Amino acid sequence: MKEGQTITEKYRKHPLDREEDARLSQHRLTPEQRESTWSQLHNNLLSHQHALLGFQSNQSFTCERVKPFFDIALNNVGDPFSAQVQYALNTKIIECSVLDYFAKLWGIQQSDPSNEEERKYWGYVTSMGCTEANHLALYNAREYLAGMPLSNPILCNTCSPPVKPPVSSHRQRKEKLSNVQPKDNPNAFTPVVFLSEESFHGLAKTLRMLQMKKFCDVGSGYFSCPLKYPDDYPSSFDEESLDQNGWPRAVPVEADGSISIPCLVKLVTAFVMRGYPPLVVFTSGTTFKGAYDNPRAAINELAPILKEHNMYERLVHSSEDPFKSDVRNGFWFHIDGALGGAHLPFLEMAINQGLVANTFPNGFPVFDFRIPEVKSIATSLHKWLGCPFPSAVFMIRKPDQVKPHDNPLFLGGHDSTMSGSRCGHSVLVMWELFSNKSYRDFAEIAAREDQVVIFLLSSLQELEKELRVDLWISHTPGSLFVCFKQPRQDIVRRYSLASILLNIKFADGTFDRRICSHICVMPHVTKKLILSFIEELRAPEAFPNQK
Repeated sequence: MKEGQTITEKYRKHPLDREEDARLSQHRLTPEQRESTWSQLHNNLLSHQHALLGFQSNQSFTCERVKPFFDIALNNVGDPFSAQVQYALNTKIIECSVLDYFAKLWGIQQSDPSNEEERKYWGYVTSMGCTEANHLALYNAREYLAGMPLSNPILCNTCSPPVKPPVSSHRQRKEKLSNVQPKDNPNAFTPVVFLSEESFHGLAKTLRMLQMKKFCDVGSGYFSCPLKYPDDYPSSFDEESLDQNGWPRAVPVEADGSISIPCLVKLVTAFVMRGYPPLVVFTSGTTFKGAYDNPRAAINELAPILKEHNMYERLVHSSEDPFKSDVRNGFWFHIDGALGGAHLPFLEMAINQGLVANTFPNGFPVFDFRIPEVKSIATSLHKWLGCPFPSAVFMIRKPDQVKPHDNPLFLGGHDSTMSGSRCGHSVLVMWELFSNKSYRDFAEIAAREDQVVIFLLSSLQELEKELRVDLWISHTPGSLFVCFKQPRQDIVRRYSLASILLNIKFADGTFDRRICSHICVMPHVTKKLILSFIEELRAPEAFPNQK
Protein backbone atom coordinates (compact mmCIF):
# COMPACT_ATOMS: atom_id res chain seq x y z
CA MET A 1 0.00 0.00 0.00
CA LYS A 2 1.32 3.46 -0.90
CA GLU A 3 2.21 5.85 1.90
CA GLY A 4 -0.83 7.87 2.94
CA GLN A 5 -3.23 5.51 1.16
CA THR A 6 -6.06 4.16 3.30
CA ILE A 7 -7.39 0.61 3.21
CA THR A 8 -10.64 1.95 1.75
CA GLU A 9 -8.81 3.69 -1.13
CA LYS A 10 -6.79 0.57 -1.85
CA TYR A 11 -9.82 -1.64 -2.32
CA ARG A 12 -11.82 1.01 -4.14
CA LYS A 13 -9.19 1.23 -6.87
CA HIS A 14 -9.66 -1.17 -9.77
CA PRO A 15 -6.49 -2.69 -11.29
CA LEU A 16 -7.52 -1.37 -14.71
CA ASP A 17 -7.95 2.25 -13.63
CA ARG A 18 -4.56 3.08 -15.09
CA GLU A 19 -4.68 4.52 -18.60
CA GLU A 20 -2.00 2.27 -20.00
CA ASP A 21 -4.01 -0.83 -19.08
CA ALA A 22 -7.28 -0.20 -20.89
CA ARG A 23 -7.08 3.06 -22.85
CA LEU A 24 -8.03 2.73 -26.53
CA SER A 25 -6.87 4.99 -29.36
CA GLN A 26 -6.83 5.18 -33.14
CA HIS A 27 -3.98 2.67 -33.16
CA ARG A 28 -4.24 -1.04 -32.47
CA LEU A 29 -2.81 -2.32 -29.23
CA THR A 30 0.06 -4.77 -29.20
CA PRO A 31 -0.73 -8.43 -28.45
CA GLU A 32 1.10 -8.02 -25.15
CA GLN A 33 -1.04 -5.02 -24.13
CA ARG A 34 -4.26 -6.82 -25.01
CA GLU A 35 -3.23 -9.99 -23.19
CA SER A 36 -2.21 -7.99 -20.12
CA THR A 37 -5.57 -6.18 -20.02
CA TRP A 38 -7.62 -9.33 -20.42
CA SER A 39 -5.55 -11.20 -17.86
CA GLN A 40 -5.79 -8.46 -15.23
CA LEU A 41 -9.52 -8.04 -15.76
CA HIS A 42 -10.24 -11.77 -15.66
CA ASN A 43 -8.18 -12.38 -12.54
CA ASN A 44 -9.78 -9.45 -10.77
CA LEU A 45 -13.31 -10.58 -11.64
CA LEU A 46 -12.59 -14.16 -10.59
CA SER A 47 -11.36 -13.01 -7.19
CA HIS A 48 -14.62 -11.14 -6.61
CA GLN A 49 -16.78 -13.91 -8.08
CA HIS A 50 -15.44 -16.46 -5.62
CA ALA A 51 -16.18 -14.13 -2.68
CA LEU A 52 -19.54 -12.67 -3.76
CA LEU A 53 -21.85 -12.50 -0.74
CA GLY A 54 -23.91 -9.32 -0.90
CA PHE A 55 -25.89 -9.43 -4.14
CA GLN A 56 -28.61 -11.62 -5.65
CA SER A 57 -26.43 -13.19 -8.30
CA ASN A 58 -25.88 -16.94 -8.40
CA GLN A 59 -22.36 -17.70 -9.63
CA SER A 60 -22.65 -21.50 -9.79
CA PHE A 61 -23.55 -21.98 -13.44
CA THR A 62 -21.71 -23.11 -16.54
CA CYS A 63 -21.92 -22.01 -20.16
CA GLU A 64 -19.67 -24.70 -21.61
CA ARG A 65 -22.35 -26.16 -23.89
CA VAL A 66 -23.52 -22.69 -24.94
CA LYS A 67 -20.11 -21.17 -25.77
CA PRO A 68 -20.17 -22.26 -29.46
CA PHE A 69 -23.25 -20.04 -29.91
CA PHE A 70 -21.45 -16.91 -28.67
CA ASP A 71 -19.88 -16.52 -32.10
CA ILE A 72 -23.34 -16.15 -33.67
CA ALA A 73 -25.23 -12.83 -33.58
CA LEU A 74 -28.46 -14.27 -32.20
CA ASN A 75 -31.48 -11.98 -32.03
CA ASN A 76 -34.94 -13.07 -30.88
CA VAL A 77 -36.45 -9.93 -32.35
CA GLY A 78 -40.21 -9.51 -31.96
CA ASP A 79 -42.86 -11.77 -30.49
CA PRO A 80 -41.56 -15.22 -29.48
CA PHE A 81 -44.73 -16.88 -30.79
CA SER A 82 -44.68 -15.25 -34.24
CA ALA A 83 -45.50 -17.80 -36.90
CA GLN A 84 -43.27 -16.12 -39.46
CA VAL A 85 -39.74 -15.14 -38.52
CA GLN A 86 -37.75 -12.99 -40.92
CA TYR A 87 -34.45 -13.11 -39.02
CA ALA A 88 -33.26 -16.69 -39.17
CA LEU A 89 -30.51 -16.34 -36.55
CA ASN A 90 -32.84 -16.70 -33.57
CA THR A 91 -33.48 -19.16 -30.74
CA LYS A 92 -37.24 -18.60 -30.36
CA ILE A 93 -38.01 -22.31 -30.38
CA ILE A 94 -35.79 -22.64 -27.30
CA GLU A 95 -37.31 -19.51 -25.80
CA CYS A 96 -40.82 -20.94 -26.11
CA SER A 97 -39.68 -24.13 -24.37
CA VAL A 98 -38.27 -22.07 -21.49
CA LEU A 99 -41.52 -20.09 -21.28
CA ASP A 100 -43.55 -23.32 -21.20
CA TYR A 101 -41.33 -24.49 -18.33
CA PHE A 102 -42.18 -21.39 -16.28
CA ALA A 103 -45.86 -21.57 -17.27
CA LYS A 104 -46.06 -25.04 -15.76
CA LEU A 105 -43.94 -24.06 -12.75
CA TRP A 106 -46.26 -21.10 -12.03
CA GLY A 107 -49.46 -23.10 -12.42
CA ILE A 108 -50.95 -21.56 -15.56
CA GLN A 109 -50.17 -24.33 -18.06
CA GLN A 110 -50.40 -27.93 -16.90
CA SER A 111 -48.97 -29.37 -20.11
CA ASP A 112 -47.02 -28.11 -23.09
CA PRO A 113 -49.51 -26.47 -25.47
CA SER A 114 -49.65 -28.29 -28.80
CA ASN A 115 -51.19 -25.30 -30.58
CA GLU A 116 -51.82 -21.61 -30.13
CA GLU A 117 -55.41 -22.04 -28.95
CA GLU A 118 -54.35 -24.23 -26.01
CA ARG A 119 -51.77 -21.77 -24.70
CA LYS A 120 -53.14 -19.88 -21.68
CA TYR A 121 -50.30 -17.37 -21.30
CA TRP A 122 -48.25 -14.86 -23.22
CA GLY A 123 -44.74 -13.75 -22.33
CA TYR A 124 -41.14 -13.52 -23.39
CA VAL A 125 -37.56 -13.54 -22.10
CA THR A 126 -36.26 -10.00 -21.70
CA SER A 127 -32.88 -8.56 -22.63
CA MET A 128 -32.76 -6.49 -19.46
CA GLY A 129 -33.37 -7.73 -15.96
CA CYS A 130 -36.67 -7.64 -14.11
CA THR A 131 -36.86 -3.88 -14.65
CA GLU A 132 -37.93 -4.49 -18.24
CA ALA A 133 -40.42 -7.17 -17.23
CA ASN A 134 -41.94 -4.94 -14.53
CA HIS A 135 -42.09 -2.04 -16.97
CA LEU A 136 -44.11 -4.04 -19.49
CA ALA A 137 -46.34 -5.41 -16.74
CA LEU A 138 -47.25 -1.92 -15.55
CA TYR A 139 -47.69 -0.69 -19.12
CA ASN A 140 -50.02 -3.57 -19.96
CA ALA A 141 -51.91 -3.00 -16.69
CA ARG A 142 -52.33 0.70 -17.47
CA GLU A 143 -53.71 0.00 -20.94
CA TYR A 144 -55.93 -2.86 -19.72
CA LEU A 145 -57.46 -0.80 -16.91
CA ALA A 146 -57.83 2.19 -19.21
CA GLY A 147 -60.04 0.10 -21.50
CA MET A 148 -57.66 -0.28 -24.42
CA PRO A 149 -58.34 -3.11 -26.93
CA LEU A 150 -57.06 -6.60 -26.07
CA SER A 151 -55.06 -8.93 -28.29
CA ASN A 152 -57.21 -11.97 -27.53
CA PRO A 153 -60.58 -10.67 -26.35
CA ILE A 154 -63.04 -13.25 -25.10
CA LEU A 155 -66.72 -12.80 -24.50
CA CYS A 156 -66.43 -12.90 -20.75
CA ASN A 157 -63.04 -12.53 -19.08
CA THR A 158 -63.21 -12.99 -15.35
CA CYS A 159 -59.71 -14.01 -14.34
CA SER A 160 -59.37 -16.07 -17.52
CA PRO A 161 -61.87 -18.92 -17.03
CA PRO A 162 -60.95 -22.21 -18.71
CA VAL A 163 -64.03 -22.17 -20.93
CA LYS A 164 -66.18 -19.45 -22.43
CA PRO A 165 -69.63 -19.11 -20.91
CA PRO A 166 -72.73 -19.67 -23.08
CA VAL A 167 -73.79 -16.69 -25.17
CA SER A 168 -77.03 -16.34 -23.19
CA SER A 169 -75.05 -16.25 -19.92
CA HIS A 170 -72.72 -13.68 -21.42
CA ARG A 171 -75.64 -11.45 -22.43
CA GLN A 172 -77.16 -11.69 -18.97
CA ARG A 173 -73.87 -10.71 -17.31
CA LYS A 174 -73.40 -7.77 -19.69
CA GLU A 175 -76.94 -6.56 -18.97
CA LYS A 176 -76.35 -6.92 -15.24
CA LEU A 177 -73.06 -5.04 -15.38
CA SER A 178 -74.46 -2.31 -17.64
CA ASN A 179 -77.02 -1.54 -14.92
CA VAL A 180 -74.47 -1.18 -12.12
CA GLN A 181 -71.60 0.59 -13.86
CA PRO A 182 -71.50 4.34 -13.09
CA LYS A 183 -72.10 6.32 -16.27
CA ASP A 184 -70.41 9.51 -15.05
CA ASN A 185 -67.46 8.18 -13.01
CA PRO A 186 -64.43 10.27 -14.08
CA ASN A 187 -62.04 7.86 -12.33
CA ALA A 188 -63.23 4.63 -13.95
CA PHE A 189 -60.25 4.29 -16.27
CA THR A 190 -57.54 5.94 -14.18
CA PRO A 191 -55.41 3.24 -12.51
CA VAL A 192 -53.93 4.00 -9.09
CA VAL A 193 -50.70 2.18 -8.18
CA PHE A 194 -49.96 0.64 -4.78
CA LEU A 195 -46.30 -0.09 -3.98
CA SER A 196 -44.86 -1.03 -0.61
CA GLU A 197 -41.99 0.69 1.19
CA GLU A 198 -39.80 -2.30 0.35
CA SER A 199 -40.71 -2.39 -3.36
CA PHE A 200 -37.87 -2.31 -5.85
CA HIS A 201 -36.69 1.29 -6.29
CA GLY A 202 -36.74 0.94 -10.09
CA LEU A 203 -40.54 0.80 -10.06
CA ALA A 204 -40.66 4.52 -9.21
CA LYS A 205 -38.67 5.22 -12.37
CA THR A 206 -41.06 3.07 -14.38
CA LEU A 207 -44.05 5.00 -13.05
CA ARG A 208 -42.46 8.30 -14.08
CA MET A 209 -41.78 6.97 -17.58
CA LEU A 210 -45.34 5.67 -17.93
CA GLN A 211 -46.84 8.79 -16.30
CA MET A 212 -48.67 6.70 -13.74
CA LYS A 213 -49.43 7.81 -10.18
CA LYS A 214 -49.17 6.15 -6.81
CA PHE A 215 -52.08 6.33 -4.39
CA CYS A 216 -50.42 9.08 -2.34
CA ASP A 217 -49.96 11.25 -5.46
CA VAL A 218 -53.67 10.98 -6.21
CA GLY A 219 -55.12 11.21 -2.71
CA SER A 220 -52.79 13.50 -0.75
CA GLY A 221 -54.31 16.96 -0.49
CA TYR A 222 -57.59 15.87 -2.07
CA PHE A 223 -59.14 13.73 0.65
CA SER A 224 -58.19 12.43 4.07
CA CYS A 225 -55.89 9.43 4.35
CA PRO A 226 -57.81 6.35 5.54
CA LEU A 227 -54.85 5.42 7.77
CA LYS A 228 -54.59 7.28 11.07
CA TYR A 229 -51.19 7.54 12.68
CA PRO A 230 -50.16 5.71 14.80
CA ASP A 231 -53.18 3.44 15.37
CA ASP A 232 -53.42 2.01 11.85
CA TYR A 233 -49.68 1.60 11.23
CA PRO A 234 -47.26 -1.23 12.04
CA SER A 235 -45.24 -0.56 15.19
CA SER A 236 -42.05 -0.33 13.10
CA PHE A 237 -43.40 2.47 10.86
CA ASP A 238 -41.36 5.69 10.78
CA GLU A 239 -43.43 8.88 11.10
CA GLU A 240 -40.96 10.62 8.78
CA SER A 241 -42.38 8.48 5.95
CA LEU A 242 -45.59 10.55 6.04
CA ASP A 243 -45.98 13.49 3.67
CA GLN A 244 -47.18 16.95 4.64
CA ASN A 245 -50.81 15.84 4.42
CA GLY A 246 -50.38 12.77 6.62
CA TRP A 247 -50.25 10.22 3.77
CA PRO A 248 -47.65 7.44 3.65
CA ARG A 249 -45.48 7.73 0.56
CA ALA A 250 -45.79 3.97 0.04
CA VAL A 251 -47.82 1.15 1.57
CA PRO A 252 -46.31 0.50 5.02
CA VAL A 253 -44.53 -2.78 5.69
CA GLU A 254 -44.36 -5.01 8.73
CA ALA A 255 -41.15 -5.35 10.73
CA ASP A 256 -40.06 -8.28 8.54
CA GLY A 257 -40.30 -6.15 5.36
CA SER A 258 -43.48 -7.67 3.92
CA ILE A 259 -46.38 -5.46 2.88
CA SER A 260 -48.86 -4.64 5.63
CA ILE A 261 -52.10 -6.27 4.51
CA PRO A 262 -54.36 -4.25 6.88
CA CYS A 263 -52.84 -1.00 5.58
CA LEU A 264 -53.12 -2.14 1.97
CA VAL A 265 -56.77 -3.11 2.37
CA LYS A 266 -57.73 0.25 3.89
CA LEU A 267 -55.84 2.21 1.22
CA VAL A 268 -57.26 0.23 -1.70
CA THR A 269 -60.78 0.46 -0.29
CA ALA A 270 -60.57 4.27 -0.14
CA PHE A 271 -59.81 4.44 -3.87
CA VAL A 272 -62.14 1.69 -5.02
CA MET A 273 -64.98 3.54 -3.26
CA ARG A 274 -64.12 6.53 -5.45
CA GLY A 275 -64.15 4.46 -8.62
CA TYR A 276 -60.40 4.10 -9.19
CA PRO A 277 -59.20 0.70 -10.49
CA PRO A 278 -56.29 -0.48 -8.28
CA LEU A 279 -52.95 -1.74 -9.58
CA VAL A 280 -51.11 -3.54 -6.78
CA VAL A 281 -47.50 -4.71 -7.05
CA PHE A 282 -46.55 -7.49 -4.63
CA THR A 283 -42.87 -8.26 -4.05
CA SER A 284 -41.64 -11.82 -3.80
CA GLY A 285 -38.18 -11.29 -2.31
CA THR A 286 -37.54 -7.65 -1.37
CA THR A 287 -34.23 -6.05 -2.30
CA PHE A 288 -32.59 -5.78 1.11
CA LYS A 289 -34.42 -7.92 3.66
CA GLY A 290 -35.44 -10.58 1.14
CA ALA A 291 -38.99 -10.53 2.52
CA TYR A 292 -41.92 -12.17 0.76
CA ASP A 293 -45.32 -10.49 0.50
CA ASN A 294 -48.31 -12.79 0.87
CA PRO A 295 -50.44 -12.10 -2.25
CA ARG A 296 -52.95 -14.87 -1.55
CA ALA A 297 -53.77 -13.56 1.93
CA ALA A 298 -54.03 -9.98 0.67
CA ILE A 299 -56.18 -10.81 -2.36
CA ASN A 300 -58.51 -12.92 -0.24
CA GLU A 301 -59.33 -9.73 1.68
CA LEU A 302 -59.41 -7.44 -1.35
CA ALA A 303 -61.63 -9.55 -3.63
CA PRO A 304 -64.85 -9.07 -1.58
CA ILE A 305 -64.24 -5.31 -1.52
CA LEU A 306 -63.76 -5.23 -5.29
CA LYS A 307 -66.98 -7.20 -5.76
CA GLU A 308 -68.89 -4.96 -3.35
CA HIS A 309 -67.97 -1.89 -5.38
CA ASN A 310 -68.54 -3.51 -8.80
CA MET A 311 -64.83 -3.47 -9.60
CA TYR A 312 -64.14 -7.20 -9.63
CA GLU A 313 -65.57 -7.31 -13.13
CA ARG A 314 -67.00 -4.52 -15.24
CA LEU A 315 -68.26 -3.73 -18.70
CA VAL A 316 -65.77 -1.98 -20.98
CA HIS A 317 -66.88 -0.54 -24.31
CA SER A 318 -64.49 -0.82 -27.23
CA SER A 319 -62.64 2.34 -28.25
CA GLU A 320 -62.49 0.95 -31.80
CA ASP A 321 -66.16 0.00 -32.14
CA PRO A 322 -68.79 1.67 -29.88
CA PHE A 323 -71.17 -1.22 -30.49
CA LYS A 324 -68.76 -3.77 -29.01
CA SER A 325 -67.90 -4.34 -25.38
CA ASP A 326 -66.22 -6.91 -23.21
CA VAL A 327 -66.29 -7.89 -19.55
CA ARG A 328 -62.96 -7.56 -17.82
CA ASN A 329 -61.58 -7.01 -14.33
CA GLY A 330 -61.28 -3.59 -12.73
CA PHE A 331 -58.01 -4.44 -10.99
CA TRP A 332 -54.49 -5.66 -11.71
CA PHE A 333 -52.28 -7.67 -9.35
CA HIS A 334 -48.64 -7.98 -10.47
CA ILE A 335 -45.90 -10.05 -8.84
CA ASP A 336 -42.39 -8.62 -8.86
CA GLY A 337 -40.67 -11.95 -8.28
CA ALA A 338 -37.17 -10.93 -9.35
CA LEU A 339 -35.79 -13.35 -6.75
CA GLY A 340 -38.74 -15.33 -5.40
CA GLY A 341 -40.32 -16.12 -8.76
CA ALA A 342 -37.63 -18.75 -9.31
CA HIS A 343 -36.72 -19.63 -5.73
CA LEU A 344 -40.13 -19.98 -4.03
CA PRO A 345 -41.62 -22.74 -6.24
CA PHE A 346 -38.70 -25.04 -5.42
CA LEU A 347 -38.66 -24.07 -1.77
CA GLU A 348 -42.33 -25.03 -1.62
CA MET A 349 -41.44 -28.40 -3.17
CA ALA A 350 -38.65 -28.85 -0.62
CA ILE A 351 -41.09 -28.17 2.22
CA ASN A 352 -43.71 -30.53 0.79
CA GLN A 353 -41.09 -33.25 0.36
CA GLY A 354 -39.90 -32.89 3.94
CA LEU A 355 -36.44 -31.65 2.93
CA VAL A 356 -36.77 -28.49 5.01
CA ALA A 357 -39.15 -27.00 7.58
CA ASN A 358 -41.66 -24.27 6.76
CA THR A 359 -40.41 -21.24 8.68
CA PHE A 360 -42.94 -18.74 7.32
CA PRO A 361 -44.95 -17.68 10.38
CA ASN A 362 -48.10 -16.75 8.43
CA GLY A 363 -48.15 -19.65 6.00
CA PHE A 364 -46.29 -20.20 2.75
CA PRO A 365 -46.48 -17.04 0.58
CA VAL A 366 -48.02 -18.51 -2.60
CA PHE A 367 -47.66 -15.93 -5.36
CA ASP A 368 -48.29 -17.53 -8.76
CA PHE A 369 -51.15 -18.11 -11.22
CA ARG A 370 -52.81 -20.58 -8.87
CA ILE A 371 -54.27 -17.37 -7.46
CA PRO A 372 -56.92 -16.60 -10.13
CA GLU A 373 -56.65 -12.82 -9.64
CA VAL A 374 -52.89 -12.65 -10.28
CA LYS A 375 -52.46 -11.11 -13.72
CA SER A 376 -48.70 -11.03 -14.37
CA ILE A 377 -45.41 -12.28 -12.96
CA ALA A 378 -41.78 -11.28 -13.54
CA THR A 379 -38.62 -13.05 -12.40
CA SER A 380 -34.91 -12.60 -13.05
CA LEU A 381 -32.89 -15.40 -14.62
CA HIS A 382 -29.50 -14.09 -13.48
CA LYS A 383 -30.34 -14.13 -9.77
CA TRP A 384 -31.34 -17.42 -8.13
CA LEU A 385 -31.03 -19.58 -11.26
CA GLY A 386 -27.77 -18.09 -12.55
CA CYS A 387 -27.08 -16.61 -15.99
CA PRO A 388 -24.12 -14.56 -17.33
CA PHE A 389 -26.50 -12.02 -18.91
CA PRO A 390 -29.05 -9.84 -17.10
CA SER A 391 -32.33 -11.38 -18.21
CA ALA A 392 -35.85 -12.04 -16.96
CA VAL A 393 -39.12 -13.80 -17.76
CA PHE A 394 -42.30 -11.78 -18.16
CA MET A 395 -45.56 -13.71 -18.17
CA ILE A 396 -49.18 -12.66 -18.35
CA ARG A 397 -52.55 -14.36 -18.77
CA LYS A 398 -53.11 -14.50 -22.51
CA PRO A 399 -56.63 -12.98 -22.55
CA ASP A 400 -55.35 -9.96 -20.58
CA GLN A 401 -52.68 -8.91 -23.08
CA VAL A 402 -53.41 -5.54 -24.68
CA LYS A 403 -53.29 -5.29 -28.45
CA PRO A 404 -49.89 -4.17 -29.81
CA HIS A 405 -50.01 -1.00 -31.85
CA ASP A 406 -47.75 -2.19 -34.66
CA ASN A 407 -47.44 -5.27 -36.86
CA PRO A 408 -44.31 -4.58 -38.93
CA LEU A 409 -43.75 -6.96 -41.82
CA PHE A 410 -40.01 -7.23 -41.31
CA LEU A 411 -40.54 -8.66 -37.80
CA GLY A 412 -42.88 -11.31 -39.07
CA GLY A 413 -45.38 -10.56 -36.30
CA HIS A 414 -46.55 -8.07 -33.69
CA ASP A 415 -44.07 -5.73 -32.03
CA SER A 416 -45.34 -6.87 -28.65
CA THR A 417 -42.13 -6.82 -26.59
CA MET A 418 -40.61 -3.76 -24.98
CA SER A 419 -37.06 -4.10 -26.28
CA GLY A 420 -37.70 -5.23 -29.87
CA SER A 421 -34.30 -6.79 -30.48
CA ARG A 422 -33.65 -9.34 -27.74
CA CYS A 423 -30.77 -11.48 -26.57
CA GLY A 424 -30.98 -14.99 -27.97
CA HIS A 425 -28.26 -16.46 -25.77
CA SER A 426 -29.78 -16.33 -22.27
CA VAL A 427 -32.53 -18.79 -23.21
CA LEU A 428 -29.85 -21.26 -24.29
CA VAL A 429 -28.28 -21.05 -20.81
CA MET A 430 -31.69 -21.63 -19.23
CA TRP A 431 -32.56 -24.53 -21.53
CA GLU A 432 -29.24 -26.21 -20.69
CA LEU A 433 -29.89 -25.69 -16.98
CA PHE A 434 -33.48 -26.99 -17.00
CA SER A 435 -32.62 -29.92 -19.24
CA ASN A 436 -29.87 -30.97 -16.83
CA LYS A 437 -31.71 -30.62 -13.50
CA SER A 438 -34.99 -32.01 -12.23
CA TYR A 439 -37.49 -30.37 -9.91
CA ARG A 440 -36.02 -32.57 -7.18
CA ASP A 441 -32.53 -31.21 -7.90
CA PHE A 442 -33.72 -27.61 -7.53
CA ALA A 443 -35.67 -28.50 -4.38
CA GLU A 444 -32.50 -29.93 -2.85
CA ILE A 445 -30.63 -26.72 -3.73
CA ALA A 446 -33.34 -24.67 -1.97
CA ALA A 447 -33.12 -26.94 1.09
CA ARG A 448 -29.33 -26.69 1.17
CA GLU A 449 -29.55 -22.89 1.06
CA ASP A 450 -31.87 -22.95 4.05
CA GLN A 451 -29.25 -24.85 6.02
CA VAL A 452 -26.56 -22.37 4.98
CA VAL A 453 -28.74 -19.48 6.19
CA ILE A 454 -29.07 -21.19 9.59
CA PHE A 455 -25.29 -21.71 9.69
CA LEU A 456 -24.65 -18.06 8.80
CA LEU A 457 -27.02 -16.83 11.50
CA SER A 458 -25.46 -19.00 14.21
CA SER A 459 -21.94 -18.02 13.11
CA LEU A 460 -22.73 -14.30 13.36
CA GLN A 461 -24.44 -14.77 16.72
CA GLU A 462 -21.41 -16.61 18.09
CA LEU A 463 -19.14 -13.86 16.77
CA GLU A 464 -21.35 -11.27 18.45
CA LYS A 465 -20.85 -13.00 21.81
CA GLU A 466 -17.13 -13.39 21.21
CA LEU A 467 -16.60 -9.71 20.31
CA ARG A 468 -19.10 -8.48 22.89
CA VAL A 469 -20.44 -6.07 20.28
CA ASP A 470 -24.03 -5.64 19.13
CA LEU A 471 -23.88 -6.57 15.42
CA TRP A 472 -27.56 -5.70 14.79
CA ILE A 473 -28.22 -9.15 13.34
CA SER A 474 -31.66 -9.64 11.77
CA HIS A 475 -33.30 -12.21 9.56
CA THR A 476 -36.77 -12.40 8.05
CA PRO A 477 -38.18 -15.95 8.42
CA GLY A 478 -38.03 -17.80 5.10
CA SER A 479 -35.65 -15.24 3.61
CA LEU A 480 -32.31 -15.98 1.98
CA PHE A 481 -30.84 -12.79 3.47
CA VAL A 482 -29.15 -12.03 6.78
CA CYS A 483 -28.60 -8.39 7.78
CA PHE A 484 -25.97 -7.05 10.18
CA LYS A 485 -23.87 -4.01 11.04
CA GLN A 486 -21.81 -2.75 8.10
CA PRO A 487 -18.15 -3.78 8.52
CA ARG A 488 -15.02 -1.94 7.41
CA GLN A 489 -14.96 -0.72 3.82
CA ASP A 490 -12.19 -3.06 2.62
CA ILE A 491 -14.32 -6.02 3.78
CA VAL A 492 -17.39 -4.54 2.09
CA ARG A 493 -15.42 -4.24 -1.14
CA ARG A 494 -13.82 -7.67 -0.98
CA TYR A 495 -17.13 -9.51 -0.46
CA SER A 496 -19.32 -7.14 -2.53
CA LEU A 497 -21.59 -6.40 0.41
CA ALA A 498 -24.66 -4.31 -0.36
CA SER A 499 -25.42 -1.74 2.34
CA ILE A 500 -28.30 0.55 3.18
CA LEU A 501 -29.27 3.19 5.75
CA LEU A 502 -32.08 1.87 7.96
CA ASN A 503 -34.29 3.69 10.43
CA ILE A 504 -34.79 1.37 13.42
CA LYS A 505 -37.73 1.98 15.74
CA PHE A 506 -37.47 0.57 19.25
CA ALA A 507 -40.24 -0.55 21.59
CA ASP A 508 -40.08 2.73 23.53
CA GLY A 509 -40.78 4.71 20.35
CA THR A 510 -37.21 6.01 19.86
CA PHE A 511 -35.37 5.72 16.54
CA ASP A 512 -31.83 4.97 15.49
CA ARG A 513 -30.20 5.30 12.07
CA ARG A 514 -27.93 2.42 11.12
CA ILE A 515 -25.93 1.50 8.07
CA CYS A 516 -26.45 -2.24 7.63
CA SER A 517 -25.06 -4.76 5.16
CA HIS A 518 -26.55 -8.06 4.15
CA ILE A 519 -25.50 -11.44 2.81
CA CYS A 520 -27.60 -13.12 0.12
CA VAL A 521 -27.29 -16.88 0.39
CA MET A 522 -27.29 -17.83 -3.28
CA PRO A 523 -26.61 -21.40 -4.45
CA HIS A 524 -22.87 -20.69 -4.81
CA VAL A 525 -22.47 -19.58 -1.17
CA THR A 526 -20.89 -22.34 0.91
CA LYS A 527 -20.16 -22.80 4.61
CA LYS A 528 -16.45 -22.57 3.78
CA LEU A 529 -16.93 -19.12 2.24
CA ILE A 530 -18.92 -17.99 5.27
CA LEU A 531 -16.19 -19.20 7.64
CA SER A 532 -13.61 -17.17 5.67
CA PHE A 533 -15.85 -14.13 5.94
CA ILE A 534 -16.40 -14.58 9.68
CA GLU A 535 -12.66 -14.87 10.20
CA GLU A 536 -12.15 -11.45 8.59
CA LEU A 537 -14.75 -9.97 10.93
CA ARG A 538 -12.55 -10.98 13.88
CA ALA A 539 -9.89 -8.49 12.78
CA PRO A 540 -9.36 -5.38 14.96
CA GLU A 541 -11.73 -2.53 14.07
CA ALA A 542 -13.66 -4.72 11.65
CA PHE A 543 -16.78 -2.83 12.74
CA PRO A 544 -16.00 0.90 12.95
CA ASN A 545 -18.24 3.14 15.02
CA GLN A 546 -21.05 4.78 13.08
CA LYS A 547 -21.96 8.40 13.60
